[in-house]
Amino acid sequence: MTVPDCAIVWDYDGTLVDSRHRNLSVNRTIIQGLTGRSWRDFGALTSVADYDDAVARCTNWRDFYQNEFGLREDMLETAGRMWTERQLSDGTPVLPFAGVTDALNSLGHLPHGIVSQNSRRIITATLEPLGLGGRFDHVLGYEEVAPGRQKPAPDGLLDCLDRLSVREGVAFYIGDHPTDALCVARARDEIAKKAPTLQIWSIAALYGGESADGWPEAPDFRARTPEEIVTIVRRESDG
Repeated sequence: MTVPDCAIVWDYDGTLVDSRHRNLSVNRTIIQGLTGRSWRDFGALTSVADYDDAVARCTNWRDFYQNEFGLREDMLETAGRMWTERQLSDGTPVLPFAGVTDALNSLGHLPHGIVSQNSRRIITATLEPLGLGGRFDHVLGYEEVAPGRQKPAPDGLLDCLDRLSVREGVAFYIGDHPTDALCVARARDEIAKKAPTLQIWSIAALYGGESADGWPEAPDFRARTPEEIVTIVRRESDG
């Protein structure tokens, strides 16, 4: 088996697709169902902008539900199941960010994976109609990572790299959230112990309007368009 010397792993929400409107719609339904209160009672659900701000200040989806809505630990798995069901039935459009498809085409000779805190079923069900389902060799969702080992823990990213058979060279993880850069930093520490010939770098995807200023772990690179991702990958992997 040929071992790739360069691979790309993507976050999903806010990186490959703009799913904010659907995610907001689904969360309004979930929170009303679990708390018995109107979604209007929660600041994080009043608008897309408020939702974005709330997501940005939380580490992962469990943190989001606990901190923003006060869900108990025993309610989180129920929320996770509701999330998948509601996402698959919600008709709010989800589209790739402009330029993402072109970037995938330009880098199509490389192995690609997805590591996300969304559900694998949702990711594949959304990407298939967009013609992007076959672009990714491995898709890893929140269900495949232990509850206490979601990002920024490196488990999902390391699993994806292993499934992509990346053992040496360089790998990139592209994401729009501070957690993604933290995940890379922790994965780098683990990789240094086992595969010192493999380098992994973070690329902050900032074309959704985000800023990487003030992230606890600064990203290695910043891309304000998907085209800049292509430039970074080609430059840093020697083509």
